[in-house]
Amino acid sequence: MLTNMNLTSVVLLVGGTGSRFSSLNQPPKQLSKLNKNEILIHIIKNIKRYGLNHFILPLGYKKNFFVKFLKSKKNVKRYGLNILRNKFNIEDLKNNKINISFFDAGRKTNKLTRVSKSLRYIIGKDLLVVYGDDLANINLNKLFHRFNMFKKKKAIITVCKKKSQYGHVLLDKKKNVKKFIEKPKLTDPINMGYYLMNSSLIKKFKRKRFELENDFIPILIKKKLLQSYEHKGYFYSINDKKELINAEKRLKKN
Repeated sequence: MLTNMNLTSVVLLVGGTGSRFSSLNQPPKQLSKLNKNEILIHIIKNIKRYGLNHFILPLGYKKNFFVKFLKSKKNVKRYGLNILRNKFNIEDLKNNKINISFFDAGRKTNKLTRVSKSLRYIIGKDLLVVYGDDLANINLNKLFHRFNMFKKKKAIITVCKKKSQYGHVLLDKKKNVKKFIEKPKLTDPINMGYYLMNSSLIKKFKRKRFELENDFIPILIKKKLLQSYEHKGYFYSINDKKELINAEKRLKKN
């Protein structure tokens, strides 16, 4: 029996420049090795074990690196990739494979536009949008349970409480240092970049030049259409090679 989880496509946002990690003529960070597998494969495997098995990659910058990786016979065999045609039927999806759709979304397109262009490939009405450089062991069963509580009328944003990666300095009115706090626990949870929503919300509220975080999410908040799900497991955002090394060390301990 297919559930709304089985019929939810996952949009992986991998089309950015990734300039803090590497130059434009170098492979993207999502294809960098993290222990035994690439970052992209780690993210996909974390999600696939909950039954979601259709991943959409709206490509932009460094498109050729992704195409070469996905079409490599070695990778197709090693990871069990099933690369879907632009037009496919649900019967083309294989449970024992990783089902992937990818397309050129354009280099100058923002994240919301890439998500919007991905709607032509989704297999159901719901979609999970995930940043392509964030690693987390989110319990998707609990996330979908919260989503279903609102009968899919609201989007869910996944957040977590986290320590700051910086030391904080408290100053008085004369700019004297009153206190130094080494990497304090943040008061408010941070946005992890996992969004679960019904595609109708994007179709209804998207406008030309709207960006995901700056325009679309604030509209959902204003309309009271955005709920949160608090993640309590690990979360590693990889923006540079130092953070990659840190994630490698920490994941070995989990």
